[in-house]
Amino acid sequence: MALSTIGTNSIADDAVTAAKATGRGKIGQVVTTTFTGTESTQTEATGDAYTDSSVAASITPTATSSKIMVMCTINAGSTDSSNGVHVGRFTQAISGGSTTAVFIGDAASNRVRTSSGRGSASTNENTLLVLGFNFVLAPSTTSAVTVTYQFTARGAAGSNTVYINRTATDSDSTEYQRTASAITLMEILA
Repeated sequence: MALSTIGTNSIADDAVTAAKATGRGKIGQVVTTTFTGTESTQTEATGDAYTDSSVAASITPTATSSKIMVMCTINAGSTDSSNGVHVGRFTQAISGGSTTAVFIGDAASNRVRTSSGRGSASTNENTLLVLGFNFVLAPSTTSAVTVTYQFTARGAAGSNTVYINRTATDSDSTEYQRTASAITLMEILA
């Protein structure tokens, strides 16, 4: 029996999208948000309190079998190398559903579950620490998925502040910088 094929150019634009896909493992769509402003928070990780940042993006998968590749760069500033150190994590919110923390470590007694730790002892009020993240989500939905970077101070006591895209000192001098942070979401077709 002869095998017949139909080219994707013969399928109507409003026909089933999956039938027109270019193949498994291909990128279906890309969404990027670049944040060039500055933000700060005084919330403390000890209370599992985080502040949503403006580094967030939404994507609507075309199939429930699609995965979402998340790539993110954060320029993190801190007040000091101890209690004021910048700590971050990500949340995933599915339209019409709940928000959950994603890409975090396992629960372990009193330890805080995060996507990034407290940096190094060299981090101080004059330093920007570049944090890079790459991970994959499998939301199993065709509703909008929003991924948000949240941040907090390591915190133990006192009033500590952490920043995005600026140092704590931030004097009006060429010695200090303003940077950009970004998040990219890519739909990976199954």
